[in-house]
Amino acid sequence: MLWSKLELLRNIDSIIDFSRATAQLRILVALDRESLTIDEIVNRTGLRRKTVLDALRKLELKGVIKRKNGKYALTDMGRSIYETLSNLILNDKGVSDLSNVGSLKPLLYDLYTDILSVAYMLEVIKIIGKRSKPKACVDELALKIGVSVTTLENHLRKFSEGRTAIFNRVDDKVKDCIAYELTELGFTLYRRLYSRRRLLSSLKAWIKLIFKIR
Repeated sequence: MLWSKLELLRNIDSIIDFSRATAQLRILVALDRESLTIDEIVNRTGLRRKTVLDALRKLELKGVIKRKNGKYALTDMGRSIYETLSNLILNDKGVSDLSNVGSLKPLLYDLYTDILSVAYMLEVIKIIGKRSKPKACVDELALKIGVSVTTLENHLRKFSEGRTAIFNRVDDKVKDCIAYELTELGFTLYRRLYSRRRLLSSLKAWIKLIFKIR
């Protein structure tokens, strides 16, 4: 179940890259089942008008929203993405209809980013852990995972700081690049998840630990 959730989130992110374009995610959630003007979207999201206009243009080009009579609404594709996100992320809280619980909507932003960060973190651990020299350039990692370097670094930053860091971000002078290497904790996590093929319950426990200590 957890792996399927991560894969769905990654598929959605490959379409819209919400992790880098949070304005688009906020607009998607704000629209929900409604048709809103630009001013209404600005008020609901708290974003600057220029940011909203730029995000609306990009969402419209991707076929996520449509414009009619001066108002914007989700397309069938947009509604499918929104419902998938809300069901995946808020289902554990027993919420089936976000339209009546506006106070819970901000959870969608934070939980989505957290779960997606774990997905990318696990991918990087798997790639690096298999190597004889457990280190890889960030541009190589981004290419293998299929995201931009900026997006990947934004997600890995939370796992590369403090005493509980899973990665070290280092300057690889040999390859002339910024690279990530596993810390002792990162190696432990790699062995538990991949080398010994632990049960899914072990993965869930690690994810809870990571969110608790970061």
